[in-house]
Amino acid sequence: MRIDKLHIKNFKCFADNDFVFNKQFNALIGDNGKGKTAILDAISVAAGSYFLGIDERDARGIYKNEIRRENYGTSIELQFPTIIDATGIIDNKTINWRRSVENAKNSTTRKDAIEIMQFAKSNTKTVRSNKPTVLPLISYYGTGRLWKEGRRANAIFSLSSRLSGYKYCLEPNSNSKMLLDWFKTMEISTLQKGGFEKGYLDTVKKAVSGCIEGWDGVFYDIREDDLMGFKGKGKKDFLPFKLLSDGQRNVIGLIADIAIRCVTLNPHLKEEATRLTNGIVLIDELDLHLHPNWQKRIVEDLKRTFPKIQFFVTTHSPFIVQSLKNDELINLDAEHDMEYYKHSIEEIAETMGVEDVERSQKFKEMTKAAEEYYNLIRIGKSTKKHKEVAFIKKQLDDLLILFDDDPTYVALLKAERQSELQE
Repeated sequence: MRIDKLHIKNFKCFADNDFVFNKQFNALIGDNGKGKTAILDAISVAAGSYFLGIDERDARGIYKNEIRRENYGTSIELQFPTIIDATGIIDNKTINWRRSVENAKNSTTRKDAIEIMQFAKSNTKTVRSNKPTVLPLISYYGTGRLWKEGRRANAIFSLSSRLSGYKYCLEPNSNSKMLLDWFKTMEISTLQKGGFEKGYLDTVKKAVSGCIEGWDGVFYDIREDDLMGFKGKGKKDFLPFKLLSDGQRNVIGLIADIAIRCVTLNPHLKEEATRLTNGIVLIDELDLHLHPNWQKRIVEDLKRTFPKIQFFVTTHSPFIVQSLKNDELINLDAEHDMEYYKHSIEEIAETMGVEDVERSQKFKEMTKAAEEYYNLIRIGKSTKKHKEVAFIKKQLDDLLILFDDDPTYVALLKAERQSELQE
């Protein structure tokens, strides 16, 4: 399941706008108030239409406070119709569906979402017949995911139904208590029963530890009543979850929640659940409380761990922006249209209005390489030995290869080389 195109009319700050999405990763950037979170909310309405076909789950409709208002000076008037129109792929088939509010008296329509509703009904029927269909993951993580104690805390995923993987999935608030409760329950259950429950637990542990640099694994310590990350097979060096920074707990909670939903929705996929589960995940402020070192790798971690999930995120981080290709970025500041992945952190930060950004590792490497490059040129000018000159030229070529994704940088170095060595 994925969404390729979205048309939004009279929804929040958008009067009439169209968006085209990348099939795997989409980062929304722009100044505050430009509508980044509004787009996530619109996507949640579109994706949430799937739940029209599941009688145990409430579908996401358009709320009254999401209908666009026009200020005419002497009055503020609601604008109708409010429309969210999506085109996407479901079960390898391209379909189109629409949700709308026609006037102040009406609720969100469902008549134009029959096809996605029927798909969900068919999936539900298959699940209840105990047949191995792959259920799509749909989940929304808002900026309150670390702090607010929403209902998710009391919704430890149950083995009673695969559909419990959809519990509160479109409520942007989540918390670490739910994560710890799940690990505790599964760790105890595994000790008592083993079997497929251990497989669930191992899959989630692998997803979490694979995204935490320097960790070899995680386990729930029943005596400490906390999740632990460890290094080495003997688990001698470990760190409790409660002692991690807000950013670290945020990422672990996010990765674990997605992985838990994958194994709950698709237990028949076993250890491949995180790799083979498709669906849509929305994350508001991906860089929330996250150290720059983690900002640099979080996108690749998500792509690698959940390769079939389509991500929609908002961010203010130049590090995250630099890590993405141009078709993975949706810039709501049209005047700042540029190919960010070709530019340095410093240039991106200036364009985005971010001051005093930490120098990126790539910038430092480029500076060091330039110094080494010019030093080699100086040595090359002072020697007449053919073998030494050939060796130096080979070293210069090797340095250029490291930065072939930055044509301006390479061109400057080549020009200096040609001028000084008269090549």
